[in-house]
Amino acid sequence: MELLQRVGWQRFVKERRNGGDLADLSQVDNHPARRLLMLYKNRGVPVKFSSPKWSLSQIHDALSRGAHQSCNEHIDFLNEEFIDMIKKGQWVILPAAMAMELEGLRLSPPGVVPQRDRRPRWICDYTWSGVNSDTLPLAAMEAMQFGHALERILREILLANPAHGPVQLNKTDLSDGFYRVDLNPDDAPKLGVVFPTKPGTDAMVAVPLVLPMGWKNSPPAFSTATETIADIANQRLRCPDYRPPDHPLDEMAATVDVPPRPVPPPTSSSDAAVGVPAARDPSLPSTGRPLEYVDIFVDDFVSLGQAPTTRRVRRTLLHSIDHVFRPLTADDSPFRREPVSLKKLRKGDCSWDTIKLVLGWIVDTVGMTIHLPPHRVDRLWEILDSIPKSQKRTSMKKWHTVLGELRSMAIALPGSRNMFGRLQNAISPKSKTRVDLNKGVHQALDDFRWIARDLTSRPTRIAELIPLSPSAEGHHDASGKGAGGVWFPSDTLQPRNGWQADVPVLWRIEWPEYITRRLVSSDNPTGTITNSDLELAGGLIHLEALSQTFDIRERTVVSKGDNLNTTFWERKGSTSTD
Repeated sequence: MELLQRVGWQRFVKERRNGGDLADLSQVDNHPARRLLMLYKNRGVPVKFSSPKWSLSQIHDALSRGAHQSCNEHIDFLNEEFIDMIKKGQWVILPAAMAMELEGLRLSPPGVVPQRDRRPRWICDYTWSGVNSDTLPLAAMEAMQFGHALERILREILLANPAHGPVQLNKTDLSDGFYRVDLNPDDAPKLGVVFPTKPGTDAMVAVPLVLPMGWKNSPPAFSTATETIADIANQRLRCPDYRPPDHPLDEMAATVDVPPRPVPPPTSSSDAAVGVPAARDPSLPSTGRPLEYVDIFVDDFVSLGQAPTTRRVRRTLLHSIDHVFRPLTADDSPFRREPVSLKKLRKGDCSWDTIKLVLGWIVDTVGMTIHLPPHRVDRLWEILDSIPKSQKRTSMKKWHTVLGELRSMAIALPGSRNMFGRLQNAISPKSKTRVDLNKGVHQALDDFRWIARDLTSRPTRIAELIPLSPSAEGHHDASGKGAGGVWFPSDTLQPRNGWQADVPVLWRIEWPEYITRRLVSSDNPTGTITNSDLELAGGLIHLEALSQTFDIRERTVVSKGDNLNTTFWERKGSTSTD
């Protein structure tokens, strides 16, 4: 406190941060994010609001409200966390009276989130305080590309040339994550937090000097740095003449034993609903260089390589990290850590293997499968068992949790992406607190139970998830009378008995009377079936016609129609109405 009073806030922050964690960026000259990263290095990430600064009464109200109740059971944990972060120059804790003298101060409540098999994680609830809603999006939002990281990784695995052997997987985790990027010192008090204290003690305020967890602009600002690292690494890997020098962490990782593999995937059996095709999709490449690729999910780098290039991939990534986040030097504080997590490196995360837990999924590059870890399978059954068939309604909060968790698992549940229409439509605008569970909802949940049981006899194959060049193109249409379509299969599709290869498939159907009499029209305005419903039904029959005549397992097909609703319903896998 004496230092702050003597030198002022700006100088105080500069001495606490001791140069920050960003490197001089001299090796990223050709990257478009360099200018923004230089701004973050020299001035810090700005925090600007659309609303005026808080009044003293607002600050006092936030102090009186205090922290979330979740903090009460973790006071000792929070004390340990903050002692560590203060030593690293990432946060400061000030008496509330002193903090209130800082320009622009706002206060948000902290919370603690339990984690499975790990220490709890503390976050700042900037949404509750309105800080997030008032924050101007002065960050490169397009830098947040981690939403499709798993899809990109699986695509690279699928497209790798098998002549070079199975793809090897490697994970490199950054330590301290968001805390590697500084805030603008003048703006840091705007992200202040009410530090939880025991009854009878003076009120305290924590102020971040770095990007805090929970703030709206932290992910894009941090991703600007990590996506730049991945871009630099991939750019160098694409250059066949690039030879990365040795790296001390690569040497360390090379001496670490490969850790025990995650629980092996289930092997496909004769009981599986869908067998594995004997032939590989002919559109997949069979020539080319060994795979060398790096992707990033927030602060977790995932590297892919094939023999004999794996060391080159790992060294290239490690040097690319050093060119954005400076490595540890002799002049650093004894509390500063290497940007790369040495703890996880020593555990074997940076070791190469063909079966690895990647972004919460167990990926097997030999069997070319992906499946849920055991704890997520258990969680899937816990969700399904929590809603018995006799249950007629549930709370909106629980239903949102059910939908969110099922969607997060859908990639490893074949076909489930198209099963959310009934579940989503159970949410009615008529009620904001309750959800009615009708027969259709329970039928959809039964379908999820069937898929969950099927997981024990077959893993999900990567080729089922990644679209490739289409093996067939089709066109379909529907009217109030009926529906029909035509498919043009390529000569690479295997026909089923009674059909010829590379011969168009034509189909048509006349709607039965019990459907046509329910069609909405000027003569029947109270009908319950729309033309778009018939178009969607025709689209489903169209796909079924091809699957009955050709083997389209693990093949990509393109179905075209003239109804926009059907196109988007098929793309989303769910309808907007019941």
